[in-house]
Amino acid sequence: MNARKILDEIEELHYWDARVLQMESSFFGDELKIVFEDTDFNVTLLFTGCSRYSFVTSVEDRLEPLKELTKTKIPYFIQDIEMTDVQIEGENLLKCNILMPPLNAEVVCNTIRIAKE
Repeated sequence: MNARKILDEIEELHYWDARVLQMESSFFGDELKIVFEDTDFNVTLLFTGCSRYSFVTSVEDRLEPLKELTKTKIPYFIQDIEMTDVQIEGENLLKCNILMPPLNAEVVCNTIRIAKE
């Protein structure tokens, strides 16, 4: 794994203050997909082989149903992404922290794919 190389590729997209449009988990948490806006397209980060995924937000952030929010009402904007290579149980993995207040996520996975839509 090369966390620095992946992070460099993400940083080339100038993600700072990008609105997060979607965050979803599939296949019992094996995949996590985060989609954020860019000027000309949307960017998808697909985390696969996830062995750990957690998010923290405030209670008041969840008082109203998020599925009813319009795009302009989504309150999550990426402020920072940190990525490191880690070894857990003898396996080389990626650990990614994404700050998008009031929501913050941590993901440990095998691979991260970046796609422009």
